[in-house]
Amino acid sequence: MSIIVTCEEQEQQLRSLLPQLLSLQYGGEYEVIVVDKLHDKDLEEWLEDMEAGCPYLSHTFCSTTTRGIDIHKLALTLGAKAANYEWLVILPVDVKLQSEDWLKELMSHRNEEAEAVVVLTDRKRRMNRLSSYLFRRRFSLFRPMSSIILCRRNSLLQGKAVKLTSKDIVKL
Repeated sequence: MSIIVTCEEQEQQLRSLLPQLLSLQYGGEYEVIVVDKLHDKDLEEWLEDMEAGCPYLSHTFCSTTTRGIDIHKLALTLGAKAANYEWLVILPVDVKLQSEDWLKELMSHRNEEAEAVVVLTDRKRRMNRLSSYLFRRRFSLFRPMSSIILCRRNSLLQGKAVKLTSKDIVKL
């Protein structure tokens, strides 16, 4: 399992979330990949210090010259390319993890036949119509603002359109 967290001027939220992610009880292997959209030097130094003590944490950043590429799409692509596992968890940086067993519970919702699963958080119990449309039209354009996305790495990298059924949208 590869957990991708993208951030943009959200250092405080990341400083709160990262220790929680690194102490998860999963029972399998997982890694955490942080993608900094703005390439903040202070954040980079802190992440390098964190990585020194944690071999399953890595980070990357978006170039300041993206030449018209959507920064969110670039961040997700960079995170997916850095991932070592088939399944990706795309987390918003301000997510609140419920317990140390959170990842194990999340993985119980994975559907082996599906390319992706949307996990709705308590904060927002439904996808808005535009997000749902974008997700179906072009997966790589979906912006997981209040949802957690569980997807296959190849689906994200290939930019496949992903059709969701009702069983692919779950609530935590």
